[in-house]
Amino acid sequence: VGLMATVSSNDAQALEVAVFCYNILELEEDIEVVIKPLVADGYCYSDGLIEIADHLEQSDKIMAICHEMVHAKQYESVGVANEEEAYAKELHLQQEYIKHYT
Repeated sequence: VGLMATVSSNDAQALEVAVFCYNILELEEDIEVVIKPLVADGYCYSDGLIEIADHLEQSDKIMAICHEMVHAKQYESVGVANEEEAYAKELHLQQEYIKHYT
């Protein structure tokens, strides 16, 4: 058994959402979610770095994190991102998160 993977963020709520998605999606690699100035809503890189725009409203931020976490799972499992799957799963993840944390 390897060392426990870590989920980190520069934002407390982003960390909570990311850990929630991490567990549901059964990710295994390290993830870092960084809230920063961006033009797009978010990016996910194949090394586990996720960037989320700092201008998003709370509900949009949650949705963007859910979306990018699906991409993180895709990179782990198949090595490429699939937008259709990410859009299909983001709403379910967001609804489950809201049900558990609000």
